[in-house]
Amino acid sequence: MARIDEQRLQAIAAEDAAPVEVAPRARPTTPREWLKVNLFSTWRNGLVTIVTALFVAWALYQIARWVFVTGDFQVVKANLASYMLARFPRDEAWRVWASLYLVLALSGLSWGYSERRIAWTRRRMVEATLLVLGGILLLAYLLDGVVIWVLIAGAVAAVLVPMAAGRLLARRYRRSLRRVVIAGWILLYPAILFVLLGFDGPSSSTWGGMLLNVMAGSVAIVASFPIGILLALGRRSTFPAIRTFCVGVIELIRGVPLITLLISGVFILPLLLPPQLQAPTVIRVIIMLTLFSSVYVAEIVRGGLQGVHRGQYEAGRALGLSTTRLTALVILPQALRNTIPALISHFISLWKDTSLLAITAGFTDLLAAARRSAAGLEYIGHSKEALLGAAFIFWAVAFTASRWSQRLERRVGVGER
Repeated sequence: MARIDEQRLQAIAAEDAAPVEVAPRARPTTPREWLKVNLFSTWRNGLVTIVTALFVAWALYQIARWVFVTGDFQVVKANLASYMLARFPRDEAWRVWASLYLVLALSGLSWGYSERRIAWTRRRMVEATLLVLGGILLLAYLLDGVVIWVLIAGAVAAVLVPMAAGRLLARRYRRSLRRVVIAGWILLYPAILFVLLGFDGPSSSTWGGMLLNVMAGSVAIVASFPIGILLALGRRSTFPAIRTFCVGVIELIRGVPLITLLISGVFILPLLLPPQLQAPTVIRVIIMLTLFSSVYVAEIVRGGLQGVHRGQYEAGRALGLSTTRLTALVILPQALRNTIPALISHFISLWKDTSLLAITAGFTDLLAAARRSAAGLEYIGHSKEALLGAAFIFWAVAFTASRWSQRLERRVGVGER
């Protein structure tokens, strides 16, 4: 009898422990259903929604009224050249335009060489149309003169012509064109330096405005990526000397504020280097900016390496791959794919941190140029408009990088497989 009761109790417990299937919740199919489910499900949620909507509408109205009605952005229009170049000689501005044409031409060639085509959905067509119209309206308001519009038309042609040529040449000479594209990107920065400084050009001490931010940020981002990967691999090395050195470099630099490193690059680094290796101030601060970025890239990549499943290592060794080939062909690609969001976020933050160059080294970067443009007698009281122009430029670059990151994540399938 007791045995039968025990069996009944076990059967009841098994029934209670069995998973209960829950009917899937129907998704809202109309905007009205979505609003009801997400914003007005209860009277409290509805009250919060109404109050938040009223506050957001009031804030947007005040901002739009100031931007389009009461604000005077003549300070931005009159000082746009200072925003871009600051102290760079105006008669040497052709060097900057030539450097821009190099970047655009190489980008167009790379885009034309790529096998991937853009799927022009209705949403992307609307976004592209609004972006082009907004850019045209903004340029029409800020720029005056036929020469400027000719230069802009040349910039558009510098993208479209190489893109069409790359599309045609890729059909027959894809392998050779690939080598040309890779070599072009490797030699791009030395070519830009030659254009900016060669033929008795102005010294690097005259760099300023957005030119300085772009040069410092791009060099630090590109150079810190391979250095950070090497530091991350060295931190996981089985050789104690390499591992100790990489850990020491990472922990030392990561524990120091960026502004301290930049000040050290200006005042302390010249004392440590021999006279034969003395470099201009802008080069020294770029070096310190690169070191600061490298240690953070190393920690991000290390997290990606730790996220690779142990079975990947065992499968690679079972196939007879050496440690170098296993890391380069199997482990590292998976780790880098998983760290794309964190890497792009760090690079965007580094781009914004280039504004610290004005504080530490006395350079006139984009933010400093905006502040100085509002210090003139005719523009006193318009500092908000001047700073908003600089903030918009920083935001445009950061937003473009963010959108490119999202597209790259979808292409490589981050978080999907």
